[in-house]
Amino acid sequence: MTNPKVAGATVADVIIRRLSALGVDRIFGVHGANIEDLYAAALAGSGVKPVVAKHEFSAGTMADGAARITGRPAAVMTTSGGGAMNVVAALAESYDSRVPVLALIGSAPSALEGHGGFQDMLDPPDTIDARKIFSAVTGLCMKIDAPQQIYAALDAAERMLATNRPVALIIPKDIQTAAVADRTRLRCVRDVRVTSMAELEEVAAMMSDARGAVTVLAGEEASRQQVGADLAELVTAADGVLAATPGGRDLLGAGVPTVGLTGVMGHPSAATAVAASAVLLVVGSRLSLTDRAGLDTSDTIVIHIGAESPTIDVDTHVGVTDLRWAIQVITKNIDTERSAARRLVPGIEALPTPARLYPGGAGLLTSIQVIQTVGDRIPEGTNIFADAGNVGAAAIHHLPVGRDGRFVVALGMGGMGYAFGAAIGAALVTGQRSVVLAGDGAFLMHGMEIHTAIEHRLPVTVVLFNNNAHGMCVTREQLFFPGTPSVNRFRPTDFEAGLSAMFPGLTVSGARSRTDLVTATDHAFSGDGPHCLVVQTDPDELPPFGPFLSAHRSIEENR
Repeated sequence: MTNPKVAGATVADVIIRRLSALGVDRIFGVHGANIEDLYAAALAGSGVKPVVAKHEFSAGTMADGAARITGRPAAVMTTSGGGAMNVVAALAESYDSRVPVLALIGSAPSALEGHGGFQDMLDPPDTIDARKIFSAVTGLCMKIDAPQQIYAALDAAERMLATNRPVALIIPKDIQTAAVADRTRLRCVRDVRVTSMAELEEVAAMMSDARGAVTVLAGEEASRQQVGADLAELVTAADGVLAATPGGRDLLGAGVPTVGLTGVMGHPSAATAVAASAVLLVVGSRLSLTDRAGLDTSDTIVIHIGAESPTIDVDTHVGVTDLRWAIQVITKNIDTERSAARRLVPGIEALPTPARLYPGGAGLLTSIQVIQTVGDRIPEGTNIFADAGNVGAAAIHHLPVGRDGRFVVALGMGGMGYAFGAAIGAALVTGQRSVVLAGDGAFLMHGMEIHTAIEHRLPVTVVLFNNNAHGMCVTREQLFFPGTPSVNRFRPTDFEAGLSAMFPGLTVSGARSRTDLVTATDHAFSGDGPHCLVVQTDPDELPPFGPFLSAHRSIEENR
């Protein structure tokens, strides 16, 4: 259904209006010649506010973080050339983690394509092939060649975003400014129930008939749909236990038997629980290696429910996008009286105490000590973004569970510096405080995006773990390449003094001891606006990664 045509609309106007209809109220990016008309359209009172980032990677992670927290699509827009290439890594993370981000990529005017236009990227082999590049990191990449194509392109983009994959639209500058007949339309309502009731009832029957323990494993898709209360009821009905992948970590809470985390950052008891179970129900994880490591050798019957098939063979897969509905159907149909054996609840095995690998750094705090101290003081309702690496591993295991607020660690690509942009994007779209947990290596890559938080006076607290090293790489050197000179230790950096001098509007505090940390943490969560807490940490700690702990035990046993 269409309304009468409205004169005077441009392609840029149409795009911005569609974003607004999708619930997008912020669009992240970096301004430039071949995208400036979209900025102008957004600034013309559309209700979609442009946010200028310092780097296109961070603009992409802002959109990624906003989409993960809100459950709605988000958007990033960049100019051509280097600006376009800078957002590729962020889209790769969104693709691998299934986050619906729409990337609007400006390109040189159509008449200059293939004629030496500045930043032309659409005439291979004379130029790079932007279509192939973006096709590799999105579910859909389209170049708009004529104004009238924009509606079909946006419809196709919306359908792809509904599958939680990013989309890239490449739009030449002259196309953005071209007039096009404007229209509004009735948006399609998707049927989110991709499966039948009978399939879910069969899952319930398999869990009811299990001759032994039942473990439920919650993944990132379940976390984004915030089905923690529904999972707790399911675990209770099944008389089972709950485990989580790193991305599903914020679904663990008090009041339900919990056996920790699976995957490369996993807790030993999670693998023990799965091995001891008759049935494993996986909810919303594609079971990538980062989620399933340690479970591969189990003979447990594996049932999988989620929007996509898992990456490994399982006994049963039921495709469903509305996990809350699916969980409720399964819970309602579980018959505990049919169980022939009492459920087994495996005990929780404590994580081994992290060991220091070799002398050096005595007296410095470990990441785990910092996480435990800071975690107890993070206000309720705060969204936490941890960078991958030592800090992320410590946070996954040692932050308090059952808190009111989301926890995100991006392990799709495991890119350092993701947390800065993601936390800023989440703070912008929710108004809630975001916390960044990241090391100095991540900060030196993308931490200057803190400028955007300062510019907008956002409630963002950065906890910077400074060990003057790429800590995880130091660990790998010592465990897997003993005797090899380190290339991952750096000269000391005084982030506290540097950030204080650079940004007068930023509250910066520092800590070297636990006593200092308690005072500094309370200060970092007081008042409005951005804060930064710099903590000196030990580069020689052994983080709670399963492969690292196993390698360290092997070394100790052979001495």
